[in-house]
Amino acid sequence: MVIFFVLLAAALVAYVSLHLAERQMRAVVGDQQVSLLSSVASYIDEDLSSKKTLMASMGEQLSLGDYSAPLAIQQFFEAHHSLRDEFFNMIALDATGNLIANLNDRRAIGGSNFGKREYFLDTVANREGVISAPFQSSLSKKAVVVITEPVFNASGKLIYIILGAIDLQTPRFFGQLETLKSGKSGYLFMLTKQGIIIHHPDQQRILMNVKQEVGGAVPSTLAAMNGFEGWVEGSSKKGVKSLITYKRLFRTDWILGAVYPMDEAFAPLIDMRGKALLASGFVAIAAGLLGWLAIMRLLLPLGALRQHVANISGGSINIEVFDVDRRDEFGELSRAFFLLSQQRRGAENELVRLTHTDTLTGLYNRRMFEETMVIALARARRNKQHLALAYLDIDHFKHINDSYGHGVGDQVLIEFARRLKLAVRVTDTVVRLAGDEFVVIFENLQDDTANSELARKILVTIEPTFVLGELSFAVTTSIGIAANANGSCSVAALMEASDSALYEAKRAGRNGFALRSVPDTLSLS
Repeated sequence: MVIFFVLLAAALVAYVSLHLAERQMRAVVGDQQVSLLSSVASYIDEDLSSKKTLMASMGEQLSLGDYSAPLAIQQFFEAHHSLRDEFFNMIALDATGNLIANLNDRRAIGGSNFGKREYFLDTVANREGVISAPFQSSLSKKAVVVITEPVFNASGKLIYIILGAIDLQTPRFFGQLETLKSGKSGYLFMLTKQGIIIHHPDQQRILMNVKQEVGGAVPSTLAAMNGFEGWVEGSSKKGVKSLITYKRLFRTDWILGAVYPMDEAFAPLIDMRGKALLASGFVAIAAGLLGWLAIMRLLLPLGALRQHVANISGGSINIEVFDVDRRDEFGELSRAFFLLSQQRRGAENELVRLTHTDTLTGLYNRRMFEETMVIALARARRNKQHLALAYLDIDHFKHINDSYGHGVGDQVLIEFARRLKLAVRVTDTVVRLAGDEFVVIFENLQDDTANSELARKILVTIEPTFVLGELSFAVTTSIGIAANANGSCSVAALMEASDSALYEAKRAGRNGFALRSVPDTLSLS
């Protein structure tokens, strides 16, 4: 009888201790999921912000130029190759909703009216661009969202609205997210606060409303639609018990979610549970007290593991503390955390790289240029050194695309970027802005005489024939260089002057360069 009560007491102690340990473990994994989802949400917010900025820039150019005729707008779309990199399609609607330009298909112009669409009415009413709810496009029959931008004339009258469409089923927009899912069977999904599915591994569910599906929405998703953020334990749509996490995006009413099945998330803990109970039973035969002490000692590393997580979150220790040599279950659990954290760090670093890199050429993109240019000007002012900005584009690039196709055009851009990197110094910054437009930031110049030498070196490096598979042809470039003596000017002034110099070089016959000097506009005091 005494042995029975000792065994019962030991089993009860083991059960309570393991239950507490499992609660701590759930909190650790849940916090990891929230952190990962926050990083993904930040990446999507930045991508949407970048697209809205591009739309605003296109709208400003249209409002300032002579683009009142539909044909002029169509030609404007077709001349800006970067639009195909960012959007599935670009269209323009007049003030009544009639289709007047279509980047993907000129034949569709004039055949549709979108005046009653919610995104059109919202844009007209608010006089500013919006991100639409997801819907099936009547033009392409694809599941899309659109980003709108109104264009006004000089008197403030709405003349037309431009729209950029994002294909929700293309890897370009959501493809990177699949690499960030947890485990083998976990997945990410996204829906609006009204319940319309934007992204899901089961593409047949895209554009469906979770509240109208068979069985309705799961309780945790309903809570997220009503404002909940964080992690909960619940069942997925297929009835799998999972750790489900939700995070709202800042720029839209979209909700990002992650599903991580419990059996996979806590596999080391489940394995540890059986071994710990067996060990506690044997220890209890000898002495209940020794069993209690042994279990508590076994659980000490788990407390240390949770403390490590708290310290890492506070920034007081490094993630390498998880990489331990212990060969027991706790060692396996700690190393699993280390691997998960390394994967998260790698995913976050990749997200940062994607936001600053042009995916085609590997050069810096416009966002990185805007950050680098400000720093370069400040450095030039501080060191009182000359600085120059070169603006380049490929001569007759549209002819190359029209003659050989966009695939060959992309190969030309890649080879042009490679040669441009070879032509400049290691201290210079090379950027692809959009399409065939490139810029180079020249720093640490002794005087303005170096600008001509740098430009000639670029022309010489680009001059040899481009050999692309069975094709070979000459490619030339025109260069506009704007220089300032000590960085005491604005980024806008340098961009405007280099753009003006570029067009001067084109008017002179292309395959050459033109120089401009930018006067000081900022105080050096």
